[in-house]
Amino acid sequence: MKGMLIPTDGTPHAIDIQQDENGSALHDLQQLVGGYIEPFDVIFGENICLYVNEEGLGNCPPNRAVYATRNMVEEGYLSQMDYTSVVQEGELYTILWGDIVAVGFDPETGMDRDLTDAEIAQVGDYFTKVSAPGSGLAEALAIQQGRRREEPVQEHGVSLKDEADASRDASDALGGGQTPDKPQRGMDGR
Repeated sequence: MKGMLIPTDGTPHAIDIQQDENGSALHDLQQLVGGYIEPFDVIFGENICLYVNEEGLGNCPPNRAVYATRNMVEEGYLSQMDYTSVVQEGELYTILWGDIVAVGFDPETGMDRDLTDAEIAQVGDYFTKVSAPGSGLAEALAIQQGRRREEPVQEHGVSLKDEADASRDASDALGGGQTPDKPQRGMDGR
């Protein structure tokens, strides 16, 4: 079955998902996401299904941020950040953790299917332009630091080095310029 792999901090690419002798792709999908699978169909609607690791939040690194679409606002999706208000377009909706697999889905039969070429382009565009590599990490760090990002991470993404440098700068600012070689002395001179 033709699908796409959206690797953690990597570029999406087409893959061939193997089916077993019974026609089930479950085993291969579980191998690709590193555990039990859970469907996520919020972004593209019912014709494209994303599979993520069911226990991703506790077992996988952050992969991609999901930002609310106009359709999500119109459908009345609750914000996953506070669960009290309808999400606003462009606002962080959630973070997907670990590798993601996209496949086509036929709602009439309830079966997964090959992605079409147009769907491959749609998934590829979303996970490189709207939800770029590093977006999940950037949003997870922003939440952990008690701040919200003003704009979604765009096409260039965020690297671990950039986030480490930003964290180091913030730590240095909070530490008042202390360094391991030159600790700040207390008021009594010690």
